[in-house]
This record gives sequence, structure tokens and C-alpha cells, in this order.
Amino acid sequence: MWQRYKFYLFIFFNQYKGAIKQTPTLYYLCKSMLNDYLKYRKARVNAHGIHSPFVFEFYNEIVKKHQTEIDPKIEALRANLVRSEKKISFNELGAGSRKGTEKERTVKSIAKHAAITPKFGGLLARICRFYNVETVLEFGTSLGIGTSYLAKHSKRITTMEGCDSVLELANENVKTLGYDHVKSKLGEFSTLLNQFERDTIFDLIYIDGNHRLEPTLEYFEFALNHSHNDTFISLDEIYWSEEMKLAWEKIKADERINVSLDLFRMGIVCKRTGQRKQDFVLKF
Repeated sequence: MWQRYKFYLFIFFNQYKGAIKQTPTLYYLCKSMLNDYLKYRKARVNAHGIHSPFVFEFYNEIVKKHQTEIDPKIEALRANLVRSEKKISFNELGAGSRKGTEKERTVKSIAKHAAITPKFGGLLARICRFYNVETVLEFGTSLGIGTSYLAKHSKRITTMEGCDSVLELANENVKTLGYDHVKSKLGEFSTLLNQFERDTIFDLIYIDGNHRLEPTLEYFEFALNHSHNDTFISLDEIYWSEEMKLAWEKIKADERINVSLDLFRMGIVCKRTGQRKQDFVLKF
């Protein structure tokens, strides 16, 4: 099946490469992303290729059970957002979106291209449930879909967003779903991070905003300083751009990190002091 799928991808890419080449950045991104995904598929392993007890457990309880924790109420909300033609002003503070950089965007455009997918939303919810995550920090609220998945099993969640109109709608969405333990903050992340006490510690930190090298490394450094030995630090879109790929490589190589999990769209790292430093590419 995969050989046939690669053939179709090859036909599609060559059939439309003339049009894609009219936008050089899009052409490069499509080609680069396909190459990265093929490398991921070749390197990924399932439970039989894992020799770390911690990662073996993570694979079987979190990755393998990919159909669980996909929430009907959250997905019903997503379906409504995807149909919404409402336009909101949009001041993007980070690297932006491939699907729209205009000052005004429809809700359905944001829901389609910026919200976390059900597959990865469920993954975050399973992590929170299985590992008894209590405190969460989220970089990038967007429309509150990911926030809601994180809020399902956690006790306290702080989420940060740079766009006021987007955060206003996200707060409405989270309230509609009944999650009253979510605290939202509006502003540039670098400014908001200074408001946290030095001894504030989180069980899970989800970084999904400003997909550029230096800001991502800045957020990662903050995460390290506000995490314990078993905190999950999750980064979205690690193959989104050359800058994000470089950021991911630097984060994996950091001597304070002993476990890295590559799920292609998302990367997860943990300190896990005392464990042998290893990088895992997991089938998901």
C-alpha cells in the first residue's frame, strides 16, 4: 500500500509542480516536507524496536491507543468552527500560517489550518490521564481545541495567546465545553513568561506558537526551568520549516534532555535524569 501511496504522491507532485513553482516557497515546503516524511517513515519503530521501559510503556499506553480520548463534544465544536464564515481580525505574532497571513481571517480557516488534529489532541489527553498530569502550560491557545483536550484530565491549565480576537473566541469555546480550570493570558509570550514565579513548575508544557528558531529555543529554556524530572515538553510542527527542524535538533541534543520522541508532527522531550540519553522515532 505504501509503495502505491508514494507513486500517487510522485504523480501529484509532478503534475502540479509547474503551478507550485510559481510560488517558490510553497514548492520548497512541499518537497522538503515530503522528503522529511519519507525519512520519518523509514526510521520509525513500533514496540518491538523499543528497549527503554519508559518509552515502551509510553508507546503501548499513549501512542498505540490512538483511537481513545478523541472527545465527541470537542469534535462537535470543531465541526461548528470549520463551518463558520465569521471573520475576525488576526494579528499574527509568530512565523504565521502557510494557509493565510492576511489581517482578517475566517474562523473556519483558522479551525482547519491552526487547530490541533483529533489524533494529536487525543494523544495529549492520554498523556494527561495516564501520567496524572495536574498542571499544564500551553503556548498558543488558538481556538481552544488543543486547550480543551489538555483540560480534560488536568487540574490547572494556563494558556497563552497573542491575538485578542482569537483568544476571546477560544475563551467562549472552552467555557462552552465546561472547563472552568483554564486560565488564559493575552500578549507576546516573551512578555508573559516574565509574569511567572521562578518556582512555578508544570507537569506538561505544550509549545505551539511562533514557529521560529530563536523564540522556540527561548520557550524551551523557560520550559526546562519550570519543569521537574518527569515533565513532558511537547513541541508542535517540528518539521514545519528549516528553523523548526533546527530547533528540534538543538533541543534533542541538549545535555539536560535524555529522552526525545519524534512523532513527525509533534516532538516530545523529557529530562528523565538517570536514564541513558536516547532519541526515538515512533510509529504514529
